[in-house]
Amino acid sequence: MITAEAVTSPFARLANRVKREILTNVTPLRWAAEGRHEERRRKWAPHLPALDADQAALVSTLQRDGVCIGPLDDLVIPTTHALKAALDRVAGPLASAPPGGQSTVRPSLDALLADLSLWQWGLQDRLLDIVENYLGVPARYYGADVRREVANSQTVGVRQWHRDAEDRRTVKILVWLNDVDEQGGPYAFVPLAETLYAVERLHYVAGFVEDTKVIRMVAPGSVTTATGPQWTAVVADNCRLLHRATPPVARDRLSVTFTWSSRTPLKTEQAPDFTPDHLRAIRSGLSERQLACLPPGMTLG
Repeated sequence: MITAEAVTSPFARLANRVKREILTNVTPLRWAAEGRHEERRRKWAPHLPALDADQAALVSTLQRDGVCIGPLDDLVIPTTHALKAALDRVAGPLASAPPGGQSTVRPSLDALLADLSLWQWGLQDRLLDIVENYLGVPARYYGADVRREVANSQTVGVRQWHRDAEDRRTVKILVWLNDVDEQGGPYAFVPLAETLYAVERLHYVAGFVEDTKVIRMVAPGSVTTATGPQWTAVVADNCRLLHRATPPVARDRLSVTFTWSSRTPLKTEQAPDFTPDHLRAIRSGLSERQLACLPPGMTLG
């Protein structure tokens, strides 16, 4: 049932790091890349889907703060009831299985895709409308990442401060599958204005930052943690916010994360090792719009 976290190849990590360094430090190339991206946004603006008041409020909050926290049901996604049932079926065995010395454990791909309402939830039109309006361009969807953060107090991987490097902007929806308190590994973030200040002072490009360095850069008490009961949802742009998964110390944390970026991301992501049967299942019943959101590597041979 349990699989280790997928590992990006050293070559891919190096290539992504070099690309990020170049776009950050070589001003003419950065201007050219940003100009092309703004042109894509300008051309797509007339095609952005209309939003209702609740959707527009969420987009506005993301633009202003980079994060919005509340009950999953507040997103009013039609298939959320089926999603919760599917997540309960996956979370039970995941919570009870021996972690095998790992800090982060995940279900097998077979378990993840046993009920397609889980993986395909992030392709619902209401969600795509929100994401597309925030990004300003058509979205790429990376699926569902169900994970268990083991309460071993270790500060490893994404438990360290960082900003995501996938793209200029992303949308991630992180949902608690169990009750999460301060001892249970909550999502923590530095508010946007203070993130921008810290990033500038630290000359930050990518990678992990020591906790002591971040704390020196922000006002006392400004770090925010997203605690809450099961089905609390954190909607965030982790490319803009310094954030981390706080190391759980008293109890494991169970969560699922859904991720979207533009279709011209800054970082090349390594796709899971889907089989042809997995891909046929994922693509089944999808509309043309939904199929267009899948990464290029998820086509059927």
